[in-house]
Amino acid sequence: MFGINRLRSVGMLPLIIIAAILVFDCRVSASSDNRSTGTSALAEISDIDTYKGPPDSKEKKIKYWVAPMDPTYIRKGPGKSPMGMDLVPVYEDGYDESDTGTVRIDPVTVQSMGVRTARVSRGPLKTSIRTIGRITYDEERVEHIHTKISGWVEQLLVKTAGEQIVKDQPILSIYSPELVATEEEYLQALSYREKVSGSSFADVVSGADSLVKSTEKRLLLMDLSPEQIRSLREQGEVQREMILRSQTTGVVIKKNVFEGMMVTPGMELFTIADLSRVWAIASVYEYELPFLKVGQETVMSLSYDPGTTYRGKVTFIYPYLSPKTRTVQVRMEFDNADLKLKPDMYADVIITTQTEEDVLKVPSEAILRTGYRNIVITSLPDSKFLPKDVKLGPEGEDMTQIISGLKEGETIVTSGQFLIDSESNLREAINKMLAAQSEEAPDEVASEEVEREVKEEAMTPGADAGHDHNKMGSGLIENYLKIHAALVSESVTQVASEARSMSVELEKIRASDKAGELKDITGPIEDSMAGLLSGDLQAARDSFKALSREMIDFVKSSGREDAVSSGIKIHFCPMEKERWMQRGTELKNPYLGKDMLICGTEEKL
Repeated sequence: MFGINRLRSVGMLPLIIIAAILVFDCRVSASSDNRSTGTSALAEISDIDTYKGPPDSKEKKIKYWVAPMDPTYIRKGPGKSPMGMDLVPVYEDGYDESDTGTVRIDPVTVQSMGVRTARVSRGPLKTSIRTIGRITYDEERVEHIHTKISGWVEQLLVKTAGEQIVKDQPILSIYSPELVATEEEYLQALSYREKVSGSSFADVVSGADSLVKSTEKRLLLMDLSPEQIRSLREQGEVQREMILRSQTTGVVIKKNVFEGMMVTPGMELFTIADLSRVWAIASVYEYELPFLKVGQETVMSLSYDPGTTYRGKVTFIYPYLSPKTRTVQVRMEFDNADLKLKPDMYADVIITTQTEEDVLKVPSEAILRTGYRNIVITSLPDSKFLPKDVKLGPEGEDMTQIISGLKEGETIVTSGQFLIDSESNLREAINKMLAAQSEEAPDEVASEEVEREVKEEAMTPGADAGHDHNKMGSGLIENYLKIHAALVSESVTQVASEARSMSVELEKIRASDKAGELKDITGPIEDSMAGLLSGDLQAARDSFKALSREMIDFVKSSGREDAVSSGIKIHFCPMEKERWMQRGTELKNPYLGKDMLICGTEEKL
């Protein structure tokens, strides 16, 4: 207080207050500038870009130089890219190069990319197969009624199809002269046996017994029941009609007989089905077969009876595949005591399935499928990521079984892995290129030779548009065919390499085309280079479509004779509605992958 009083007494207090305000304002401004600078710096850094701006020379050093528009164009020193742009430096970032394909990403960038991870776990792999089933008869409970004698229907006891009948119920009566004759023989045999029963000759008595037994057996084979034969024996009179009875309980589903009709042994009179148990036949796709087993529980519901479910089980899996639908039929059994399930109804079926109890599995979204490889990105310590090839098993409930390639407990990436995989492939390709460059001549010399070649051609007399057209016919078309071959083999590294060669050819033509007469041709071709150099297979195919359109127009307008003489043909892809050029008679579609190489038709050049 004493010091302040003295300053106040001398008039210095106002000056001190003003000085404090100025110092505080300067600190706030500096803090704001620092934040702005940091934000700007972060904004300039790409998500997984190896180029991180001018580094501290004491901490980092330049590892190699790369083209801004082509990350696979690498040189050990500064220079120009094939597209005429200055190469940019890439600094060492400390990742472990002993692990091929390993990539290290700043934790802040990982968070901004929305990278999510999960653990490789073990457990049962379950899924639910949903399909449509058709209800049909249980073939084990269907009976066909036939007669074993010829005759006429005297009385029809079951009038219409659809009637419910029970076992042993009479269904019709038949008059058969053959049956009547056999009954008379049986009565005569009984009478004869009775007469000779007291004979002293044993052979006569045994012969009479054999005659009775043989005649009785014939009556049994004519479907007379033992009760009917006993009644015939007791009454001693021929029964004119024979009663046919049902051998099962069920519903008459077919009636092919009427009163007064003559019937024969080969004629089907009735078809009776027991509907207390029915089958449901469903179609299941072949990729779901690993989950199907006999005995699995199924749940069925009907659209006409919502809220009601029926439980059954799988009883049979048919051992063949439908060639048209690529499905396998599965048979299920359901109880139908109340007869609500009627044959030929359609029903929604859910089959609850499960593989082995203990399998290695990962979330399905974590798998990168390239068509011929399956890749999972693993998360390592120190913000490192490493792609691994895996062998897949069945998939169910958003989980996929891993047969080989991973271990239980490993951390894997489930979101954002596409960017990480692209960067990892780029790193691996760069390491291979650097290793190859260390064994060959320095790249600076090769780069200087290319630049010198471009300059020499630019200074060559007579380098006009016609000369450049010839160069396009001999150079660019060959580059185009090599890019086509690389796309057929699905090698993005080879596609980028051949695209760089095409860029060099374009650079030579642009240098010789002083008047810009070929700009309309070279310009669109240059525009397609970005996708071909991207390292992404689908982007390369899309760019190849644009490149094909330009090259085909050129060949048809100026290079048709050279193309025909060299065996080049034009083909059309009906699925992509795009064209391409190639040599040879064997179709090689570059747009659809290895499984559909022969898709296409030849067009007239």
